[in-house]
Amino acid sequence: MNRRFRDIAYEGVLHVVRRPLRSLLTALTSAIAIAVTVNVISLSFGFEEDIRSDVDLFGRLTVDVGRLPVLIPGARRPSLGPPEARLIEKKLDGLDAVIVPRRQVAANARADGGDGEQRVSFVAAPPAYLKTLNIPMAAGRWLQDDDPDGVEGEGVCVLDAAAVGLLFPDTDAESDIGRVIEVDVAGTKRRHRVIGVLEDPLRYRELFDAFDEGRGSRTLTSSLLSFRNVYVPETALGDGQFTGISIAMPSEDALEEARRRLLTVWSVDAGDPKSLLTGGVGVFVRKDWMDALAVSTRQGTLLGNLVWVIIVIVAVIMISTLNLITVRERYDEVALRRCEGARRRDVALQITTEGVLMSLVGGLAGLPIGYAGAALLRHIVDFPFRFEFKYAAAATGVAILLGLFASVLPARHAARLQPARVLGRRLR
Repeated sequence: MNRRFRDIAYEGVLHVVRRPLRSLLTALTSAIAIAVTVNVISLSFGFEEDIRSDVDLFGRLTVDVGRLPVLIPGARRPSLGPPEARLIEKKLDGLDAVIVPRRQVAANARADGGDGEQRVSFVAAPPAYLKTLNIPMAAGRWLQDDDPDGVEGEGVCVLDAAAVGLLFPDTDAESDIGRVIEVDVAGTKRRHRVIGVLEDPLRYRELFDAFDEGRGSRTLTSSLLSFRNVYVPETALGDGQFTGISIAMPSEDALEEARRRLLTVWSVDAGDPKSLLTGGVGVFVRKDWMDALAVSTRQGTLLGNLVWVIIVIVAVIMISTLNLITVRERYDEVALRRCEGARRRDVALQITTEGVLMSLVGGLAGLPIGYAGAALLRHIVDFPFRFEFKYAAAATGVAILLGLFASVLPARHAARLQPARVLGRRLR
């Protein structure tokens, strides 16, 4: 059995070698299909994985309580200060909640001795602020209770990695520890020494920045989420109203219970777009928009899968047509093999082996073509691309399946030939 299979495979290889031009065209069709396939798989699945891992850094088990936009002219903004923070603490008693209020203003900042100013978000946050996120420190440390706030002298601050890129371009996080920045808050200049740098949670920042001409500085919320922030001790912005109150919960069950209890105080669920029209104070659960984003990314992945599946189907049709033409030209060869004792399945296996071999060779050639094409595409449009072994292995598997499906019809057609009828026509 093994010897018979080796003979069949050998005959298949010989046929591929004897017809180099046709074999090259078939392999090239497979290579192009696989090059596109590995690109689409990398872009769709890779992009989805990256987005999910980035979003998880935003704090899935966190509830935000904040004032909604005032849409009625002259309407009074609701209170959100220390009394509301104490009310939240009372309502969530027994749930192990970590309550983190923050104050935030837009400000101009520049490196000490530098000329240009950069628009940043100035955030007064307590030491527990990092519990509402999953972002690690890239260098240095986070704020502590005994850190100076810089109101009367030089204070300390922590920067997001993106803010470091604005204030100290072409440097690394470690080298920026100890440097001083000057921040202009409502006309008051304050000096702060950098004691820490947070990692950047936005892997594809350049891509997102292309759609944000205002650099996320149009509103305080977008400024905070752009992660170009200067974090300072919580006393640095006084003791007035909070910009928002974040509550970190220990589990999803506790998260849902916190949602239920908080909605008895503030009935507006900010996860519902219609409720935003009512104004007031809203309760926003980060898990909701993370789940919505996951659905959107899955839909994008599905669309990407449809693209490469369509391309592979077209390649199957084209290669099947070439294989059928080849089989028609080999009627005499197939008939002689049958007369020599080859069974129908032997003929079908030989045709299938030839098809899989050419598709596999084309698929392997398509991997470097796909990588080079994606690198060129990224250089032109700056779109994220990930070329990993698992995606290359998946594309190689697609190449093998492509050869199999493209050989089914030609192999069946060759196996059903009647030797006597073929050779009889030859003798007439």
